[in-house]
Amino acid sequence: MTDFADELGPGYLNLVVRRVAQRIGASGDAYFRHKGAASAAASTAVLTYIARHDGASIADIAAALGYTHQAVAKAVQAMEDAKLVRSIASERDLRKRVVSLTREGKREAAELDQMAETAAAVFRDVFEEIGVDLFKALRDFERATDRAPLLGRLLELDASPRSRRGKAGH
Repeated sequence: MTDFADELGPGYLNLVVRRVAQRIGASGDAYFRHKGAASAAASTAVLTYIARHDGASIADIAAALGYTHQAVAKAVQAMEDAKLVRSIASERDLRKRVVSLTREGKREAAELDQMAETAAAVFRDVFEEIGVDLFKALRDFERATDRAPLLGRLLELDASPRSRRGKAGH
């Protein structure tokens, strides 16, 4: 029996990407639990960003990671509750909160860096197995669709004579 995604093809790329992302997330969560990490896998990018950009605002973190402000605020609150970060009002703009790691947060960030290196090694092995550097390919895809968004490409193809010929043949 074939996988339905193979039947659907590239027009349903989002289905395959979502499944792969869920698989990576579930494995990451299990690995983090196995290693005794205090952070959930989904929060690691936030903690790592804070470790590398001490005093960043929640808005800065959200913009850098492509997360919503609400998602970052929720992650930061959970990390504050776990005593990994502290947030204070910015001296320059009292409406903004800036975030820094605590001593425990710095220890956790160092452990996460080691786990990320292990994950990177596993991913490189898989990339070699499949003959594609998937990280590079996805980043290239992301940049290409930043330059020319998918919606614009879809609408352009829809309006092209080639697209109309395809419709007439059905």
